[in-house]
Amino acid sequence: MTRLPETVTSKFTDLFAALHYAADDLKIVGQEAMLSGDFSQVTDSMEACRKLQALETDIKAAVNNFHTKSATHPTEKTSYHKHDKKITRKHDGKHLRVSVAGQIIEESTIKDTFVKTLKVLGLERVAELNKIVAKTPLVSRTKANGYQSQRQCDGWCVTTHVSKATAKMMLEDIAKALKVPLKIECIER
Repeated sequence: MTRLPETVTSKFTDLFAALHYAADDLKIVGQEAMLSGDFSQVTDSMEACRKLQALETDIKAAVNNFHTKSATHPTEKTSYHKHDKKITRKHDGKHLRVSVAGQIIEESTIKDTFVKTLKVLGLERVAELNKIVAKTPLVSRTKANGYQSQRQCDGWCVTTHVSKATAKMMLEDIAKALKVPLKIECIER
């Protein structure tokens, strides 16, 4: 929707006309009060006239804002951005080290450490928690339709679309829910 419906536009036109007539009436009342020497009524009518003008300005600004937002946010996608294969993710030189169940898990990538930690915690137990990552179940028996960031692991599909912060938070939440002591460290490479 890029413009207001015709009936709404018509009502706004009627409203602006009514505001102009009211302002004109107030100006006439103010002029008559000035001629009669009633300066308090002159001040009151001028203030009321200013309020009507401010109301008209606010309404026009709202209508213009509606038109501006509608024009800058089209409802349909006009193009798709192709992924540039030359763009790579920035690595900060850190990875995770997880201490759980008497084991230290430290793989070369965050997702490898994440998956291995989930295996130690028990994929079936983790699946029962119904955790969601990127709108996809963290651990499930079936692969999400069309979702590529999952890894097959002991008959389970594990969603691996996690950042360092997400992986850390998710593992801490899972360990707390399962009442398993867990320690996570960010290690420099």
